[in-house]
Amino acid sequence: MNTSHQITVTNVRLSYVKVFGEGEINKSGKRLWSLTALVRKDSPQIIAITEAINAAKAKDVEKVGKTGIKSPLLDGDAKDDDGEYKYGSPEHRGCYLLRCVNYKRRPTAVDQSVQPIIDPEQLYSGCYGNVRISFYGYNSGTNKGISPGIESVQKVRDGERLGNGPADPSELFTSVEDDFLS
Repeated sequence: MNTSHQITVTNVRLSYVKVFGEGEINKSGKRLWSLTALVRKDSPQIIAITEAINAAKAKDVEKVGKTGIKSPLLDGDAKDDDGEYKYGSPEHRGCYLLRCVNYKRRPTAVDQSVQPIIDPEQLYSGCYGNVRISFYGYNSGTNKGISPGIESVQKVRDGERLGNGPADPSELFTSVEDDFLS
């Protein structure tokens, strides 16, 4: 049994990748870097992830208590009261979602050769990677649970881009003549 609250999930599809630059600012005004790891429900890694979550619960029991704790494993097949999928993208079906966040520092991002990724376009929503996660407890007074903190990410292979991706300017615009003086 895993007694560590830290784990590396391997060969997972990455979504909502925001791990470069200065990060983004959330509604509370906190800077953060994040990504969502899509882990297939039939993956043998689910057991190790669950054990790491339980280790974090035990480690942070004074903070989160023993009951009413939100799980960070979100079901990609879950539906709301209207019968609509809670997590709308079709690529979420058959997966658990782990929304990983770091509020303190930008996570390291490396390629297959463990070299730093400089170009953010190389690590994108849809590629596959390994993600080092540290689970921790939180209690904001109205919410308590276990959250996955992202420490590092390694791109392992390309995949089909998720979302719209960048638009092709040649499909949006036409050439403009340089006769603005006439």
